[in-house]
Amino acid sequence: MRRDNRSDDLGLLGRSDVMARLRGSLRRVAESPFPVLVTGESGSGKELVARGVHRLSGRPERRFGAVNCAALTDDLVEAELFGYVRGAFTGAVTDRAGLFEACDRGTLFLDEAGELSPRAQAKLLRALQDGEIRRVGDTRRAGTAGPRGTGRS
Repeated sequence: MRRDNRSDDLGLLGRSDVMARLRGSLRRVAESPFPVLVTGESGSGKELVARGVHRLSGRPERRFGAVNCAALTDDLVEAELFGYVRGAFTGAVTDRAGLFEACDRGTLFLDEAGELSPRAQAKLLRALQDGEIRRVGDTRRAGTAGPRGTGRS
């Protein structure tokens, strides 16, 4: 088992049996139309893996978005992920699309999604399961959720 620091087209370093299996898994997962759960210790490269899946997905020209859910308050997470309509809260002077809409047909990496409140997790589940998103303050569906993946640590 030989290791070196050469990078490949995915930005992954190392040449070991484990890395070869990881690259193979990424190629298989990238062909899937389903959301992907990336797990691992902090600093293990989950976002790098998500970016690799995005590059291999057949739609690398589409947007890749990433958000650290643990760094945002519950209300801010909703506004970031789902967007908001004008007047939904103080300072909401125009409608704004959230990351789900902005990354439609692309990839959305949700770091630390397990840290979201139960309310935010339920809304996230609805978006992933049913493809339904609703902007903060809106009474109707904003559209269907189109990004392909999520991640958490």
